[in-house]
Amino acid sequence: MLILYIETNFLMTVAKGRDLEAEKLLQNISPSIRIAIPAICYVEAINTYRIDKQSKLKFQAEIEKQINEAMRDKTSVHSKSLLVSLEKASIENLLLLNDVQNRLSSTIDLLLENAETINFQNSIIQEICSQVFLETETLLIKNDLMDNLILQSIIDHATQHSEDQKAFISGNTKDFGKQNVQQILNSAGIHYFSNTKNFLGWLESQSS
Repeated sequence: MLILYIETNFLMTVAKGRDLEAEKLLQNISPSIRIAIPAICYVEAINTYRIDKQSKLKFQAEIEKQINEAMRDKTSVHSKSLLVSLEKASIENLLLLNDVQNRLSSTIDLLLENAETINFQNSIIQEICSQVFLETETLLIKNDLMDNLILQSIIDHATQHSEDQKAFISGNTKDFGKQNVQQILNSAGIHYFSNTKNFLGWLESQSS
C-alpha cells in the first residue's frame, strides 16, 4: 500500500485547473493508493477560495464602473467596442468564479469520501505553541504556522505507518521544497514531488 499525502495547494491546483493529472488521479483513485490529508487543509482551501472570490468581486466592481463610463460616451467607436469587451469580461469573470467554486466543492467531496483525514495531535499543537510563546522557535517552516502544522501532522502520521511506502505532492516548493524540510520528509520515508506528473512517473517506475 502506498500512502499519498496531499495538502491545501493540491486542492487549489485542481480547483483552478492547473494540474490535469491531479484531477484525473482523484477521479480514478487506484486501490493501491491511500490518500491522506490533514484536516486543516480543507479549511485553508476554503479560506483561500474566499480570498480569491473577494479579489474577483473587486475586479467585477471595477469592470462595472468602466462599463458605466463607456456607456456615457455616445460618439466614440472605440468606446462602443470597449463596452462590448467589458460586458463579455464581466460575464466570463463570474463564470470563472463559479467554475472554481464547483471544482473545489467537487474535490472536497471526493476527498471526504475517499481519503483519510489526519487530525492534529495535541502534542503537535503544544510543541508549536511552546516554540512561539517562549521565543525559542525552531520551526521547520518559518513565518508560516499553518504549513508547520500540516508538515508535522504528515510526519507524525508517517511515523505511525513506517511499513508503508509514502509520497507527498505539493506545488508549494517555497515551503515544502526547502532542503531542511526535504531532509525531514526523507527521514520519515516520504518521497516529495512538486507536481502530480512527476509522482505518476515515479509510481510507474516502481512497478516496472
